[in-house]
Amino acid sequence: MPDVTASHRTYRRAAVKLGVVPQRAVIGQFGRDFLTFRDLGLTLRELKATCLALMHERQARGLDVSGNTIGAHESEYVIAVLTRISIQTLDAGNNCLTGTGLRRLSDFVSNDSNLTWLNLSNNKLTDGDARAIADFLLKNNSLRVLVLNHNELRESGGRTVGAAIGKNRSLQELELRWNHIRRIGAICVAKGLEVNQSLQRVDLAWNGFGFEGCVALGDALARNHVMRELDLTCNRIHPPALLELVRGLVLNKTLRVLKIGNNPITASFTSVLMNSIHAHPTVALELLDMEGVVVDRDFQAILDDVRKTRHLQVNYDIILPVKSLSREEMLRRIQAPGAYNLDPLHMFYLLKEKMRASDFFHKINKDNNEGVCREELNLLFQEAGIPVTGSVIDKIISFMDTNGDGTIDISEFMTGDKKMKRLSRNHAKNSKAERKQRGENFTRYSRSFKQAHVDPVTLAVKVDDSATQLPSVGSPEDGSRPAENN
Repeated sequence: MPDVTASHRTYRRAAVKLGVVPQRAVIGQFGRDFLTFRDLGLTLRELKATCLALMHERQARGLDVSGNTIGAHESEYVIAVLTRISIQTLDAGNNCLTGTGLRRLSDFVSNDSNLTWLNLSNNKLTDGDARAIADFLLKNNSLRVLVLNHNELRESGGRTVGAAIGKNRSLQELELRWNHIRRIGAICVAKGLEVNQSLQRVDLAWNGFGFEGCVALGDALARNHVMRELDLTCNRIHPPALLELVRGLVLNKTLRVLKIGNNPITASFTSVLMNSIHAHPTVALELLDMEGVVVDRDFQAILDDVRKTRHLQVNYDIILPVKSLSREEMLRRIQAPGAYNLDPLHMFYLLKEKMRASDFFHKINKDNNEGVCREELNLLFQEAGIPVTGSVIDKIISFMDTNGDGTIDISEFMTGDKKMKRLSRNHAKNSKAERKQRGENFTRYSRSFKQAHVDPVTLAVKVDDSATQLPSVGSPEDGSRPAENN
């Protein structure tokens, strides 16, 4: 049993010595099985006094120090306590453990064999912290649940953490919601899940997996036979990305829960999804959460047929009174340029084609006055068949309009054109050098202009109208994606 009297005595003495007021909320925790100091806003000296007292605690099931702005200095005291108490759960969320603090904690977790649950949410963790996370994922064999929500892990962080996920053999639940994982980062996380043999619940909600991530996740679902729950809520999953996800789903026999709500999935493609589930009795889904997604009128009929042979709960928004689309219409919508996320400046530069900058300026400047305005930029995209929002126009004007008058004159346009050329060349050069240095090739995951045959003027994806497209989604004999043309 812990020496509660010793803890009380040490805490009061330390408080006097450090010049802080003893808190009843702290004193009341000594001797408990689960030590909770949540949201006390402890200062450095208050935390030091608390930790000195906790050195007398010998056994505790868990420790909660969330919401105390613990950073590099404060982490020293917490780690000292952790080395004395064998805890199973540690909640260190809502602190500032980025940098040195996380590295200290990583060293501890890497060598600890008791910790099974760790929360590091909302700690401002960045790509620079990903290496520390990967270290304890590779070395720790006891951790079962890791929560990394509300941090700032991006492409580089996703790459590092994803590689570690693939090699981890103990983790059963992973939460990465509300980060900034997309593109190569999303691909690497999915590739890690593809080979992981222990994770049963994965939460990737509120990131940006989009098309590339869903291609990789489709591969992962086809090969992973352990995962039971996957949350992809709000991940920029449009119809083409959904189809890639479905190709893996129809080959998966273990996934019980799939959440794809709040994604730009059109009503007609919900029936494609449900039809695929109906055509593959081995799909083990018990809950399909499509919150915020509307469905077409055939969706419910297909769902009723599915429920005749298995239990499936589906959450969706409303049923729209629209007809199911023909295969040709679905292919046309997949080609829609509005379905793809491209940088506004990149789109604008592509519309220039091979014209001189001055000729492009006069093409846009319909009224032949001294500057290009918002309406003329919007008209340019409309004529190219590219629906854009006001934010796209805002970014182009912000980039080129150096004097802030709301229009782009010929001088600003010429200067902006040179800047765009330079940015485009640098990006291409850096991307090529990075890929060469890493020896990686992610082109098969990308719907890039070259691999996906995107028209450089309209940005429309030229989908091959063959039997390898939509029918294969519902075809049990072919669940794999068609091979990319090189």
